[in-house]
Amino acid sequence: MKISPDGIIFWQMGFVKLNATIVFTWGLMIFITLGAWLITRKISIGIKISRWQNLLEILTVFVKKQILDVGLSAPVKYMGFLGTLFIFISISNLLTIIPGYHPPTGSLSTTSALAICVFVAVPIYSI
Repeated sequence: MKISPDGIIFWQMGFVKLNATIVFTWGLMIFITLGAWLITRKISIGIKISRWQNLLEILTVFVKKQILDVGLSAPVKYMGFLGTLFIFISISNLLTIIPGYHPPTGSLSTTSALAICVFVAVPIYSI
């Protein structure tokens, strides 16, 4: 049983290793970026919208409501950072249904990096 995807090495040259955490993190970033581009390239403001735009708007309203429920008064200020963090962690964990996929959030290095990002963002956003 693998506890962390850091132990799965795909390529190594000297001390440089390309492990599963790096491969799946970059793959996930490409997947999210491509998905966001495909969804937002045909955004409409009329009554008839696509189901993907509807999903994106539901997700946006959900994150905005969560920020308001925590007690922060201007949710738009925090939407970019917190929304990206939420989407990255959610999709990373949802993709575990794919055989052979090891979520990067299962690695201590990814969890530590996300924690450092939050640690730095708190004083920047003056929370």
